[in-house]
Amino acid sequence: MLTLIKPPSLRPGDRVGVLSPASPCPAHELEAGCAILKKLGLDVVSHAADESSQPDYLAGSDEFRASHFNELVQDPEIKGLFCARGGYGSLRILPNIAYEQLRATPKSLVGFSDITALLLACHVKTGLVCYHGPTVSTLATSDQETIESFWTALTSSAPVELLFAEAVCLRAGKCEGSVLGGNLTTLIHLMGTSFLPSLSGAILLLEDRGERLYRIDRMLTQLIHSGLAEEISGLILGDFSENGPRDELNDLVQERFAPNSFPILSGAPVGHGRRNLTLPLGLPATLDAEAGTLTYHQTATAP
Repeated sequence: MLTLIKPPSLRPGDRVGVLSPASPCPAHELEAGCAILKKLGLDVVSHAADESSQPDYLAGSDEFRASHFNELVQDPEIKGLFCARGGYGSLRILPNIAYEQLRATPKSLVGFSDITALLLACHVKTGLVCYHGPTVSTLATSDQETIESFWTALTSSAPVELLFAEAVCLRAGKCEGSVLGGNLTTLIHLMGTSFLPSLSGAILLLEDRGERLYRIDRMLTQLIHSGLAEEISGLILGDFSENGPRDELNDLVQERFAPNSFPILSGAPVGHGRRNLTLPLGLPATLDAEAGTLTYHQTATAP
């Protein structure tokens, strides 16, 4: 069983690092997102440069991207690690991350989409509570509730409580478990590796973008065939943008998980939408699908 490690709570004036562990980030998006971080009172150091000699879907070679991550991990002045954007590439650098150093000097690690791979790997290798939340590139176009949720999760001395007012209950019930998951496609590609935490008893979060319904069906079926669907205690479906009608997704999820009994909540504003609330990963919580609430049992940071 993992021993949880919580990063220190962020405070105005803290120095944080911005990095690109996956795809390159357009300069204007990076600058706009860093401006939001600075408005929150943070001292921002950017390591989000990219190598032009690499394929245009990667921000640099595996060694280049991993070394930037590890440099920030090893810098005692850096208190938080904010990923510039997702895209693709986090999977490639997982073997090269300085996990022991991260365990020794825990820092807030935030991102979503392809960054799911990095969040889950760092959690399973170190016990670190990580944060499924906006990337720097999405902060400037996020709504105020997203920014408030982001800042609360990283700074609050009280447990996070989330109300998903617009979400739909697909199966009523309450459950307890550690919140884990993120991008569905990325999580599927972690299966069979040492970088996926145990999902036994977990409240599983899933989100994705641009995947046609038959591909989502294929990935959910993989979860079922692997036995993971028998292990989880609850399911939260976040944003599935550019995936077709939501009702079709809901019908598919209800059909595929009909033999199971765990509560299911669909439509939480978590993922690629303008509202992307921050969920700590690895912490125990209670999901009430009928009420549309996720209530954590502990604070997400250390004093």
